[in-house]
Order: sequence, then structure tokens, then C-alpha cells
Amino acid sequence: MTDEITHSAEDLLIAVYLDTSALLDLLATVEDGFTLVERVTTGQTSGSTSERSASGEVSSPGILNFFKVGLSGKLGRTKAEGTSDSSEAELTHTYGSLLNRLRRYLVAEHLVDPCAEGQAHEFRVGDFVEFSGVVRPNPFTASFQRLQRMLGFAEIAFAMDGKQQQSQPGASRGGGKGQNQQRKPAQNSQQRELKAMADFLEKITTDVEREGTNTLVIEQSNGDYSAILTIFEAYLRDRSMSELLNREFRILGKVARHLPEGSDEEVDLLASSGIAGFPSEVMEGLTDAISAMSGSGSAQVDAPATTIKPPAIEIVPIAIYL
Repeated sequence: MTDEITHSAEDLLIAVYLDTSALLDLLATVEDGFTLVERVTTGQTSGSTSERSASGEVSSPGILNFFKVGLSGKLGRTKAEGTSDSSEAELTHTYGSLLNRLRRYLVAEHLVDPCAEGQAHEFRVGDFVEFSGVVRPNPFTASFQRLQRMLGFAEIAFAMDGKQQQSQPGASRGGGKGQNQQRKPAQNSQQRELKAMADFLEKITTDVEREGTNTLVIEQSNGDYSAILTIFEAYLRDRSMSELLNREFRILGKVARHLPEGSDEEVDLLASSGIAGFPSEVMEGLTDAISAMSGSGSAQVDAPATTIKPPAIEIVPIAIYL
């Protein structure tokens, strides 16, 4: 800890998602080569040196989060002192401390819009933004993924029921043989239908959410703006996203698209998917079928949404944190 910098609780960040490539690129740009290690040496000679050095080393996120590198590039500051001892110390940065450094710079230079609720915003493409809200999963794929999990339980239930009938005493005697033979084809047919439906739902979700990525929707509590962003699983602290979803976080990133209130456009969640090529009647049929299931009480599944209405912004995220 240093005496020169004071921190508030808001400044001490815990990142659950951090795009380290973007972070290092931005720091290297604003600082003309970022400082990862500071080494201070004091000796018995007539002059001692104090120098800062910088070097870059990119590691796989989640594997090596500390930097301790060789020295290169000097800011060259020498100070003569007559001392009688010698000591050396190093200060090493982590990805989290570098995120704090970048955010402090953006705030100090008034380069980031805090995007407080209830305030008017003039978002421009390329602006830095710090957006706060509750993190929700993709409203399209979340519905189908829940149905997939429900179908998985149904398949297990059918399999267990079939084994139970085979183990009943009547199954080994002539009296119940005819009934069991009639039930077996019906059960097999239902299991095949469940398997085909599960495969279809899996194909839909993998088509919309490409491998290694997830689309998230950030909702402000007052229902003002929504933010849509795509994250890479490799930069998540918890790839299951259990600590991230349905909780309130702050997102630091750059605006890629702004749809103000009253815009005729909407954010299309299927824009880059293959299913977007099907007629709209296909998606309407799927949506109506899931709505009917939920309305009848047989399943609690939200109807899949294919678009996000304005006002909304699309963000290229750098970090998600508390």
C-alpha cells in the first residue's frame, strides 16, 4: 500500500470477468508501455538509483495472474545520497490491480460515463461506459436450455419406469406379458420423441450461442436502459456463471451501438445464427408452444425473446466487477 493513493470501497474491485488482452492493450496505449514491476535499490556508493522499468508478458487467464518480469525500458531517474545500507524491493501487479489502474485513469480523465440510473445519456459509439445492472442470461437460449434440462429428467424417468415394470413379478409370468409387450413400443416411441426434441433444442442453442461465448443482457433496476454484450468463457472466473447471473454488477466497456428511446430498430439476438434464416412463422410457433406449456401449468418456462427493445446499448466488455 502507498501513501500517495487513497481508495474507497468502490475503487477496490473484484472482477468476475476480465478481458486481459484488451486490458493490457489499453494500458500499453495510455502509458506508452505499462509498468508491471517497480524495483527500488539503495546502495552504499555515493549515489544510489531509483528506477522504474516496464516489460510485458501475457499469460493464459486464470492460470498465471501475477507479473514478475525482467527489466527493460527505463524512465531514468538517479538521485545521489550518502547512505550506509543496501536494500532492494519489487512491487508486482496482478490483472486486478491493472484493472484498477485503468479505471482510475479513465475516471480521472473524464473518459468514462458512469451511466447512473435516471439520468439522460448521450451514448456515442466508441465511448467508454460503466454500466450497472442485473446480469441476465440470453432470454432466447435460456428458455430452451431450461427445456433441455427438463427433458433430460423426463428421459431418466421413462428409463426408470421401464426397468421397474421389467422387475415386477407379472413380467416373468404369462399373465402380464401381453400388457408389458403393448406398453414397451409406446414407451420406446415416447423416448425417441423426447430424444429428438432434446437434440433439436440443443442444435438451436449451439447455433445461437457460439462455442466459447455467451450473450448477456444487463437490466437497470428502474427499467431504463438495457445493455447487451457478448463475453468469452476463457476470461470468466467461474465458467458456470453461477456467481454472475441474476446479480447486480458493473460493466466497463465501449459502446458499439446505441438505440435510443423511440428507435425503430431492435437488438436482434438471432442476427448471426442460422435459425434467423427460417421464416418468422417457425419462431412464432416455437414461442407459442412454450407459452402454452407455461400457461397450462405443465412447465415454468419463459417464452423465448428474440429481440431487445430500445432504449438499449450494445457493449464490447472489458470487465465485469463489483
